[in-house]
Amino acid sequence: MNATDRSALRAATERMIDTYRAGDRRGYWTDFLATADIELPPEVFEMMFGAEPDGRDAEDERFGVEQMHLSTTFWQPPINALRDGGVPVMVGIGAESAGELCDRSSRALAATLDLEPTMFPGDHIGFADQPDAFAVALRDTLGTLRR
Repeated sequence: MNATDRSALRAATERMIDTYRAGDRRGYWTDFLATADIELPPEVFEMMFGAEPDGRDAEDERFGVEQMHLSTTFWQPPINALRDGGVPVMVGIGAESAGELCDRSSRALAATLDLEPTMFPGDHIGFADQPDAFAVALRDTLGTLRR
């Protein structure tokens, strides 16, 4: 990701957080998904974001959006420590997340570290959506890192 892309992403992220803080939860999630290049069928969007969460779910969402979204989106890993730490490093990507922001940022990290990304079943949450297949792939991958 180049400086122009980073700048545009930061501005978009700040706008979507402001949208959420202004009380437009649906607008936030619409913008979030568009920025992340994640497409959901309208009925899935409605199922996930159509009703306001309550209780702990509302608190967790608000904390995630207002306290974590910006900092996690722009966190930069310690590249030199990853390169020189003496521990094998791999960058995993969900095979079904091709072209999404998580795919692009993971590929950028892998390229910075001169690594080929390791593909896993599912999308960026394949570990949750396809836990059995993910576990097999992870075991296989970890086996190669230990050698």
